[in-house]
Amino acid sequence: MSEASRRVLAVARHEYRAAVRSRILLVLVVLLVTVTAVSVHNATEGYAAQVAEYEAYRAAAQAAGLDRIAPSPLAPMSLLQGAFEYLEIIGAVIAIAMGYLTVSRERTNRTLPLLRSRPLTSRELATGGFLGAMALFATLTLATAVVGVVGVGIGGQDWISPAEAGQLALAYLATPLYLGAFYCLGAVAAARSRNAANGLTAALGIWLAVVLVLPQIGDTMDADNQLPGGLFQALTLDHDGEVAVLAHFTGYEKVRTGVEELSLSKHYERFAFAMADVKERYRPYDLGWLLHEKRHDIWWLLGYPVVMFLLLRRAFRTQPLIPSGGTP
Repeated sequence: MSEASRRVLAVARHEYRAAVRSRILLVLVVLLVTVTAVSVHNATEGYAAQVAEYEAYRAAAQAAGLDRIAPSPLAPMSLLQGAFEYLEIIGAVIAIAMGYLTVSRERTNRTLPLLRSRPLTSRELATGGFLGAMALFATLTLATAVVGVVGVGIGGQDWISPAEAGQLALAYLATPLYLGAFYCLGAVAAARSRNAANGLTAALGIWLAVVLVLPQIGDTMDADNQLPGGLFQALTLDHDGEVAVLAHFTGYEKVRTGVEELSLSKHYERFAFAMADVKERYRPYDLGWLLHEKRHDIWWLLGYPVVMFLLLRRAFRTQPLIPSGGTP
């Protein structure tokens, strides 16, 4: 391992240990686990009865000697919709706060200028901090995933199958990338501001627009949301039929999708909901088809963190150094 890699890992460990020592990680885990458990509990109310009804139907059909039995219409992964929404909204706020705390903590302890005065480049500092934050987000995501899956199995009496688990894992793997972009936003805003608190305010303003305002505008303009349960479902149209109808409204759809394209949260939601069977129209398709269909959202989920990381590295490069003669 090169010296540069060792320095990057040292910064990453410093970031992770600082969160553990300050009990921030524990607080965040408890918060997200609690809201996930409550969300799954609410979603599974009455679901176990539906599972029992289907099992009774299947047993009766088998006893009658039927060769073809309708598959279960239930989708246990969809019970995690609320859990993903909490990660989308609350998780983004947490990530911004983590980025802000990284910069404000180092400023308060005067370790950020000190680190920059050592043989540590801005790229190494930004990379180490980002990797440490990603480790934090991976821990948070894993905790919520375990609680969510176990909650569905126990509360809904319908355990997620291995094939479904692999699909669900992709949704959870996208979560640290999504949160990493907002971490960079919080850190960049704090580093660019003379007063870190002002940077936090600016970052939360961007969060408000990206996570709440832009998606709401796009959803309001979506023709499928004009009827409860969905316009296309009311018209009994499948995915191909939906595409055929929307082909007659290309101008309108370009404006609507253009608004939504600006929101990373919308791309995360589209990808996670498709992987977690939240949208019924995606359930008949296999994983290969889903990944191809959601490739656009995947590129956004990969591109946003890269761009924000480059901005983070640039922001750290402009941080003041400690003069060689002593601390200022």
